[in-house]
Amino acid sequence: MNLLPVLEGMLFIVGEEGLTSERIKEVLEINDEELESLLKELNKSYENENRGIKLDVLGNKLKLTTKKEHKTYFEKMLKN
Repeated sequence: MNLLPVLEGMLFIVGEEGLTSERIKEVLEINDEELESLLKELNKSYENENRGIKLDVLGNKLKLTTKKEHKTYFEKMLKN
């Protein structure tokens, strides 16, 4: 099974809370090297200018966030 979309879904579900690397490895039943490979692949897909989100590491947690270059649109959306 391709674990990349599973990881993306996991990160989406937890939202602002984020996930630790340890929890991801536990749920997906993978090791450090496999997690590193998945994270590199996920980051690579988010680097595309056609994507509106990115993977961030905040403290000891990984989470999906919006790209800074779209900030003005998000601010405008929240004002209305």
